[in-house]
Amino acid sequence: MSYLTLPHMKKLPVSFFVYLFLTLTWFLVILYLLLYYQPDGSTYSKFKHLDKLIHFILFFVQSLTLSQAIYLFKGHFSFKIFILVILILLSFGVITEVQQLYIPFRTFDYYDLITNIIGVVTGVFCVKFFNK
Repeated sequence: MSYLTLPHMKKLPVSFFVYLFLTLTWFLVILYLLLYYQPDGSTYSKFKHLDKLIHFILFFVQSLTLSQAIYLFKGHFSFKIFILVILILLSFGVITEVQQLYIPFRTFDYYDLITNIIGVVTGVFCVKFFNK
């Protein structure tokens, strides 16, 4: 495993920076898709509940990359970190969903919010489980 050493910092694996970059990039993708992207209405009529799958994938990947970056930085994944990641990403999911109340071509949906939560918790559990 290759490491990057910065002055006055511990050695961090290069994979930490990869996951950090992916986390930040995915955060911007979520913001764009949930706040600015205007989907074609015909897509959702062809695939019932496609938006729920998209919400799950968006928040699953976000929690996966963030959790893995934290795991690589800390070297472990304690229960406190586990809860903190869930709370941060759940807050992000709630904020993006509530903001959709104020966007003309978007609507607030409790099921989208529930799907966000399921995606977050599933992603964090995967990192916790596979890094044992």
